[in-house]
Amino acid sequence: MDNSGEPDGSAPSPTAPVAGSAGQLAEPTHRPPPPRPEFHVEPRHAGRGAAAPGAVRAALWCWVASFAVLVGIAAATVFDLADVRRALEASLAGESPSTSHEDIADAVSLTLLGCASAAALLVVAALIGLQLLRFRRAAGRIVLTVVGALSVGAAFAFWSLLADATDATGGVLQWAPTVYVVFVVAGVGLLYAPTAGSWLRRRG
Repeated sequence: MDNSGEPDGSAPSPTAPVAGSAGQLAEPTHRPPPPRPEFHVEPRHAGRGAAAPGAVRAALWCWVASFAVLVGIAAATVFDLADVRRALEASLAGESPSTSHEDIADAVSLTLLGCASAAALLVVAALIGLQLLRFRRAAGRIVLTVVGALSVGAAFAFWSLLADATDATGGVLQWAPTVYVVFVVAGVGLLYAPTAGSWLRRRG
């Protein structure tokens, strides 16, 4: 820089090559960019989308078939409700001759209402278990096992309570509870197949 404060042109440019230790011009160095770290993101639930094995699908259809049987029992009872009531009232009157007709009618109404309510609750509980099973929750199998045990007991109780009215529905109330029990037992048993257990454990 001269006395006027202007650069005299003798200062090296920042981009100009500088002299090396041996008097040679050194080429400007460029550092290569650092290598990018390699990483791999795995899905949090990698196995959730896996298709259900055949045992689980068969169990699902068994439960759907059991619901259809319940609907058939309800339809047969409602269709011949007057005959069912008369058969049950006659049976109770024969067992308790001193009971008034009004009390017998109320007992029959409570019996039918109790059977319908129990069936509805069992269906709702089974649907909850199936929904849990759909998301591969082991709790779904537990819920369906409990519901299955209660359903078997309820089916035998229903059959014994309405045994005197089986002829009123063409025998539907006699054999339909047995078919219902078969579907429920199959629906629970298939959930304990090895493929079903492996599918639930690989939920992720």
